[in-house]
Amino acid sequence: MALLITTDAFAINFEGKFVQGHFIIGKTEPDTKIWIDKKRVKVTGNGYFVFGIGRDRKFDITITKILNGKKEKITKKVLKRKYN
Repeated sequence: MALLITTDAFAINFEGKFVQGHFIIGKTEPDTKIWIDKKRVKVTGNGYFVFGIGRDRKFDITITKILNGKKEKITKKVLKRKYN
């Protein structure tokens, strides 16, 4: 049974675009602790979490995941958006 588990099973999945002014929905394991930059975000019992990207954000986003004492950092590049 352990052979059926892949490393993707422990990854974070994102819905949304990492563009200024956008809203992102993430999915991870339910008991995971998530920080967006230096702010902790709530993870639901099903493993979902959400956050927004500021419309004037100039820097990449650092997502920190802690599960069972193991820490993983993910950096996502934030694309610039043109406003009228």
